[in-house]
Amino acid sequence: MWKYVFLSPLALALASPYSYRTNPIQCPVIFDGRVPQNFTPASFNLASTSPYSPQYVKGENLTWSEIILLPNTTTSRFDTLLVHRPLEVTINDASLFRSGSGLQLGFRRAGLLLRDDKNAAGADAADQGVVTFHWSVRQDVSRSMNLSHEYMNVWHEKADYSGNQFTFVGGVVLPVDGGSGLDTPEEKNVWKIQNHKNEFVFRTPIRNDVWQNFGVQLDYANSTIRVYYSAGNGPLEDVTGALPNDNSGGGQLQLGMAKKPTETETVVWDGYQEPMPQGEGQIYGGVFVEDSSNGCVSL
Repeated sequence: MWKYVFLSPLALALASPYSYRTNPIQCPVIFDGRVPQNFTPASFNLASTSPYSPQYVKGENLTWSEIILLPNTTTSRFDTLLVHRPLEVTINDASLFRSGSGLQLGFRRAGLLLRDDKNAAGADAADQGVVTFHWSVRQDVSRSMNLSHEYMNVWHEKADYSGNQFTFVGGVVLPVDGGSGLDTPEEKNVWKIQNHKNEFVFRTPIRNDVWQNFGVQLDYANSTIRVYYSAGNGPLEDVTGALPNDNSGGGQLQLGMAKKPTETETVVWDGYQEPMPQGEGQIYGGVFVEDSSNGCVSL
């Protein structure tokens, strides 16, 4: 059962992006995907500088410096002022993948993978114990998403690519992915978090005026998922409690944009995608993964 979020008066009072704050990260960090203030888009092309893989996952013949923007916007809750800056992942008509000799024309995709050496089973350092994945999003109104489509924006994909332990989606989710496919305001203008079965466990409206902050906790020993959420600079709140979830299969976190087609049969090979001459983008901040094995959660 998914839940809509209702923020407490304290969280609403603290929601201003300009509020004074100390660093809210209180737990051991496994992966730090926050972007240093002195980065340029070219920094994402090099393994020596980028916290993300310079190779995956992007359209053929594209570099990350052609995909990543560094917008001039406010700092998200888990970024440090004057130390970190937001990043924006964009897609356009060239965000295509090739399989063999054929282009996968159904979807448009660019996704950042946190750089890590996986073991032989395809697992990384965030695939054990209790782990909380953090990210914040803000909307670029000049490169807004067409929410009549389904967008995957953050997901933890299994090492064998058979599914995801969790998925963060927006827009009209296709029936094959657990959605209704209904193009209604209540369905499409909403962020949704899905469990390993593609069931919705949390929803909240997509906002254009503030940062929205998310945390997803996977407990590998007890096979549960838990979602945290806040808006602006408000502290995260537990909005689901611990829910059953199959967290097996190893894998990695990916964030960016994967825009799926409408009027599709295969999703990958066919369907409708309108031209995107200006491109579309999603702004991210405060990306990190922390060890919550001792009960610690950065709120």
